[in-house]
This record gives sequence, C-alpha cells and structure tokens, in this order.
Amino acid sequence: MAASLESSQNTGSDLFFDVCCSVCEEDGINKEGLFHCQKCSKTYCDECVIMHNKVLKSHPVTSKCEGDNLPVSTMLDDTLELCEEHRTEKLTMFCEDHEKLLCHVCHLRNHKQCSEVVLLADKLKSSTQRMNVAQMSKTMEQLQKSLQDMVDREKQNKKSLKASYDLVLKEVLDLRRQINDNLDLLQQNTLRELETKHASANASLEDHLQKCLQFISKLKGFGTKLKGNLPPERSFITFRKCLDHTAAADSLLNSMINNNGADMKLLPNSELLQCLADCTDLGKITSRIGEPKHNVDPNKIISIHEKSQYNVHTATDSRESSITGICVTSNGDLVISDFSNCCVKLLNQAYKVIDQVKLSTTPWSMCNISSFEIAVTVSEYYADRGIHFFQADNEKITQIKVLKMNHVCYGIAYHDAGLFVTSGTALYQYTMDGRLVKKLYEDTSITSKVVGVGMSPDGRSIYVTDSSNGKLLTLTRDGEVTATLQDPAFKLSLYVTCNLHVAATGHVFVFGDKTISQVYVDGKKILNTITLDVPYTGSVYLNEDKRKFLIGVRNNDNIIKFKIKTNLT
Repeated sequence: MAASLESSQNTGSDLFFDVCCSVCEEDGINKEGLFHCQKCSKTYCDECVIMHNKVLKSHPVTSKCEGDNLPVSTMLDDTLELCEEHRTEKLTMFCEDHEKLLCHVCHLRNHKQCSEVVLLADKLKSSTQRMNVAQMSKTMEQLQKSLQDMVDREKQNKKSLKASYDLVLKEVLDLRRQINDNLDLLQQNTLRELETKHASANASLEDHLQKCLQFISKLKGFGTKLKGNLPPERSFITFRKCLDHTAAADSLLNSMINNNGADMKLLPNSELLQCLADCTDLGKITSRIGEPKHNVDPNKIISIHEKSQYNVHTATDSRESSITGICVTSNGDLVISDFSNCCVKLLNQAYKVIDQVKLSTTPWSMCNISSFEIAVTVSEYYADRGIHFFQADNEKITQIKVLKMNHVCYGIAYHDAGLFVTSGTALYQYTMDGRLVKKLYEDTSITSKVVGVGMSPDGRSIYVTDSSNGKLLTLTRDGEVTATLQDPAFKLSLYVTCNLHVAATGHVFVFGDKTISQVYVDGKKILNTITLDVPYTGSVYLNEDKRKFLIGVRNNDNIIKFKIKTNLT
C-alpha cells in the first residue's frame, strides 16, 4: 500500500504556491507562477514563459518580482480540501493532540499513536468553540499589511544596500588613492635624498680626483727640478717645497685610504614593509545581514578628545535648538530631533543641515529601525501622542507613517521587530504596526520615573532611566528588574530628558546635566564619568564606525563632536 501511496503523489515541488504555473498545472506539476499574460489569462513559471515569449511575442507579460499582484490560481478552491503534504489526498480528520488537519495517509504515517483523532464531521458536531471568522479575517489583514510593510522595507533595504555598496566602493578607491599619494610622497622624498647624496658624493669624488691630479703634476715638476743642477739657494727652496707637497699629498692619501668606495645602497623602511605585510586588506566590510557587526568589549572605557562643534540652526527655526535625539544612517548622514523647534533635521557628513521635517509637537527621543529608517517619539501631555517614522535617503528625509498612542511617549528603542516605549510611568512593548504586546514595567509614584530606554544588542537586557531620582534600572526581556544603580550624576535638575544611550557596540551611557557616565553592562556600577563644559545635555550618540562621540544640548544651536581615542577593535 505504501508503494501505491507514493505513486499517487504529484510530480514537482511539494511546496504550496498561491499562484501556480498554468501550463505545469495542466500536466499535474506544481511550480510557482512568476509571470502573467493578461491576453492569455495564464500564469507561467520561469521555464514556460520562455516558450510563451517566443511564440507570442506581441503578448506583454508581467513579472511577479516587479511587485505586481498576480491573479490567485483558480486551482486554490479545488485544492482547499486537499492535504498540503499528500497533494492528492483529501483532508478528512483532525488530531486533537497536535491540533492539525489530517488525511488518511497522515493518520497512518504520523498520528496513529495519537490519543484523539476524530473525523471532521464529528469535530464539527462536537465542537463548542465558535469560529470567529471576523477576527480571523482581521488578523489575516493585519498580517498581510505587516508583510507588505516588510516587502516595502526590504525593497528600501535593497536600495540602501546598493547605495552603501557604491559608497564603500568609492571609499575603497579613495583610500587606495590616498595610499598611492602617500607612497608617491615617500618615493619623492627618497628620490630627493638619493639625488642630494649622489650629488654630494660625486662632488667629493671629483674634488679628491682633482687634488690627486694636481699633486701628481706638482710632485712631477718638483722632482724634475730637484734632480737638476740648481744653485744652493734654489735647491734648498725646491727641497723644502717638495717636503711640503709630499706631506700634503701623504695627508690626502691618508684621508682617502679608508674610503671603501662610493657605492650607494637603499636600506628599505622595514617598519613600512612590515606594516604592509601585516595588512590583509584596506579595511573590514561590515554588514547588517549575515554576520555580526560588532566584536567590541562593551565594558571598554571610552576616552574622547579633540572637541569641535557645528551649528544646526536653520532659517525656519524660531528658537535655539534642543537636540533630544541623534541617529546615524548607513551612508553616514545624521538625523537629529529638535525639541524646541518641533522638527527632525537631516545633516550630511559635514554636519550641515540639508533637509528637515516639521512636526505637530515636540520630539522626545529617537532610534534606528534600519539603515535608512528612524522612529521618533512625539508627545504633548493631552494630544498628538505617538511614534513618527521617517526615511532618510538621497539627501531627503520623509515621514512614512505615524502610530497613534493612548499615552505619552518619551523614550524609544527597537529590537527584533519590537518597539519599546516609555510613558513616564511605564515601559510598553509594541509590534511595528502599533499592537500592544505587553506592559513590561510600571512605577506610578511620579510621572517621570520611567523615561529613557535602551536595549542591549542581543536583546537580553533592557535599560530604563528614572531621571528625577538619578536611577538606572536594568531589566530582563520579561521586565524583571535585575539591577538598580543610583548616582547624583544621573539626575536632571530642570528638563525631563531621555538621558540614556545604548550604543550598537553595547556600551551603556547615562547622562545628567553636565556629565556623561559609562556604566557596566550589568547595570551595577559606573566605569567612567565625563564632565562637560556645557549645561543640560539633551542626547548622546556613539558612532563607532566614524570613531566619533556626538552630544546634543538643550537650548544650544550646536551639536558637539569629540574624537574617540579608545581603540574599539
């Protein structure tokens, strides 16, 4: 019987496709339909479409990969009651143990030992649970919307990937050009030294040569005169001059006798050669997909130096800026939230504002969703409370969607398709389409006990700040408090601020009015405290790729940049 069951299976893939190839379907073969011809009213796989295009050249076809919706296969209704694993067998039973629909083959092979397998007819008679079709329809619609959002996001990711590829390629070529320029400079310096030393050595040899020839000529002349019949006085003079010239010639010979030749040699720069030998590439390529981006000790103390600042005021700003959030896109541009002027600004890598979007009310915090997408919490106490999503690409920043919330939104963090949002009294977890997953933590004693929020890169730890009392809480993913750290440096005297930044490297920073404290990742002790010369810190951001430490300030039009001295690799 087993053999006959096997022979009854359809050829082709065991996968179930919502759109199948019409030609293959007629032959009992299950292949995905990737192209549709409206004139033929048929869908074709990647093989059948080749023949169609040859025979019917005037019929345009639509590709599924182009994002168009292809018509759902008419076979769906016919296959609805068939088992997806055993494609010719009808579903007739239901396993209560595994909550799974079965055909008789499924029952014989995998569910014969189950305690309760019933016929579908009996299941419908005995079932007391009503099928909530409306709720199921709503769930499916929500899932379709989420999937379509993910399709749109992945398309943007592909676009961003191409842009980042082009940027990295340009950076590689630029780096090679810089190396070539430096090597050219080293070559020029070495050749200049070669020419200088060659000219000096050649002049020295020529000088010795001429002096030797001069002494030869003089000694030859005096030798001839000395042998001649001279008067006593002239003979004495000649003899004395012979003594002087022989002494001078002897001194010249003694000075030259230790010269072992004038050949020149190059002693290669061994440090340069060793440095090049130690290098295996021009730089490491990192990616958000397929490999871990960071391999850094998150407890390594970050040291900063070389402060510089950049003005981010624009003509449309009515007040001094208050930078309450900083994010960096994959191409190195910055996105900042300006609390005072109710806007989000896009800065290029020279820290110049190149675009901005006006908001209905004040932005409190922001976080990266992807390489190009940023989420911003926007709230007034009684209105306009929610999360705004922005896309920063091609030197433009665009609002793409808004999630309305029924509570004030302060801090925000993102991990694994989940949003973590604080309300001042609680920490909530939401899906990307705004559905509440659960309330993770709550403290209703005062309204600013749960403000800043950050997530460890692995998603296992959640950090929350109580800026009024100067506390940092460390929570598990389930909301259990594992550590409480209180320090005066964490306290804010004037403004409610999301005074926390957890870097992509895992480094944890809590800031007060004029200090930034680096905290051990378990949240139990302070590793280092940086004192600033400006009051009212509004945001911080560790940009490990560019080795920069950025600081936003309340009531100040400048964003502050420090270089990182610490080796992060």
